[in-house]
Amino acid sequence: MYPIGKWTCAALLALAAGNAGAAERAAQPCDDATLQTLAGLLGQQGWQAPGPDAATPVVAAACKPWPDDPKLEVVAVAYSTAGDKTEPGERNLNLLVGQLDTASGKLVTRIDDSIGEDAMVEIDSSSLWLDTARYRLAPDVRGFGLIVGSVARGASCPDAWSYDDFSLYAPQGDKLKEVFRTYLRQWTTLEGQTCSNERTVIERSQLTLSMGTASHHGFADLIVSAKVQREHEGDVVGAPKTVRTTISYDGSRYPFEEFSTFWQSKP
Repeated sequence: MYPIGKWTCAALLALAAGNAGAAERAAQPCDDATLQTLAGLLGQQGWQAPGPDAATPVVAAACKPWPDDPKLEVVAVAYSTAGDKTEPGERNLNLLVGQLDTASGKLVTRIDDSIGEDAMVEIDSSSLWLDTARYRLAPDVRGFGLIVGSVARGASCPDAWSYDDFSLYAPQGDKLKEVFRTYLRQWTTLEGQTCSNERTVIERSQLTLSMGTASHHGFADLIVSAKVQREHEGDVVGAPKTVRTTISYDGSRYPFEEFSTFWQSKP
């Protein structure tokens, strides 16, 4: 949670609604066998399910069956280097995302990345969530998403905030490629200031993705829809609206803003 300090009711309610995202999602735990297999592949040992009191390098983990092949499991693990005692909020964590063949114990696709924690980003055991919706990017390519949530305290009086860092991955041979990234939940201040007693109006958006019918450079277009609602001290102002934009693959990725603005209204 952010410090209360001089926050207005509007800012507090905006924060609470944003943090509710992770709580609304069903848990995706990795079993012990999967964690031990992944540890072995990475040259580590002693992995166990993450938690507040768990003595394990694993900070967060998510596992989910791959819909197109029951022998495959989609995995995402944020972990620290063995022996690293850096405090939460200051760590540089390793991030493994891949598809694990549960029969052979081998990763058939993978991408190795990192998560640098700071005042805006802090990872805990609930921070990773896999999205295996039908992202049919091409007739023979099905992608999947990973949401990275943060429990960082952040700035005390921001005039905007973003939640749920989403990456869309496309299998390419034995590798995964990140082809799209953005934050799925955002809010921004339209009127007033969050750390004041004046009237404050915010605008909140929640993004969803769907597949378009047209294709460019071999991949189907992405349709990004934003459900947008204005609020004043937690009360809705006017009717919600939906704003959409279509993103075409440019041969390398779907070019899109990490902090999207297409849905924002003028004050």
